[in-house]
Amino acid sequence: MHLELEGKSKHTVRMYSYYVSRFLKEGNDLTARSALRFLAKLKREGYSNRSLNLVVQALKAYFRFEGLEDEAAKLKSPKVPKSLPKSLRREEVKKLVSVIPPTKKRDRLIVLLLYTSGLRVGELCNLKISDIDFERSLIVVRSGKGAKDRVVPIPKPIIEEIKSYLDSREDESEYLFVEERREKKDRISTKTVWYILKKYGKRAGVSVTPHVLRHSFATHMLESGVDIRAIQEILGHSNLSTTQIYTKVTVEHLRKAQEKAKLVETLFSEKS
Repeated sequence: MHLELEGKSKHTVRMYSYYVSRFLKEGNDLTARSALRFLAKLKREGYSNRSLNLVVQALKAYFRFEGLEDEAAKLKSPKVPKSLPKSLRREEVKKLVSVIPPTKKRDRLIVLLLYTSGLRVGELCNLKISDIDFERSLIVVRSGKGAKDRVVPIPKPIIEEIKSYLDSREDESEYLFVEERREKKDRISTKTVWYILKKYGKRAGVSVTPHVLRHSFATHMLESGVDIRAIQEILGHSNLSTTQIYTKVTVEHLRKAQEKAKLVETLFSEKS
């Protein structure tokens, strides 16, 4: 509960709980030395530095909760190599949408909404019909990562897609997206969303996840000249530095375009 009060997402709380529980079940005492032995063991099991970083954060949070600030301070996160976020090209997004049958309105809308709003998969699954302002073409994202609500503009064509999808539904669930195969129409799970994207991604010949669509949204917005602070606000990033990674993606895109043009080669070629 204390982790939720810190504004952590449900997924993060779940992972923190798992690692702390395992740490305690293995008989470790609450010291930095025991924590380092535990981390070394996980490293031998094949955990990446990115995963170990999450374990460190979980143990530090638990140590602080127990009042062991000094022990928590001794734990240092392993260095995680920064990688540029993967994104699809615009034509790949178009191909992805095109392979979804017209009858699969829910699946089509999931892809369209993830790409045109930049929502996280958890935010998409928690979205309620009451969170949509159809008149102003807005969605209120409630209690997203960091427990901060925000307003996200939605293109009018997508609002029309939402209306069409809701008209085709026969259940009375308060959630925008529901599980179709269950007798009780509960809200859709993140696992189902991942499955949907994997299925249609395979048909379209692209590797796609909810986060790839979120990255694609941010990258294409930036390429179109949208102010980075506006993108930051839509994505719900608390720090601008998190959003600025997309400028690196765009610069890399421009560099490749420049190299393809072979302007330098033309200038310095021996043939005039």
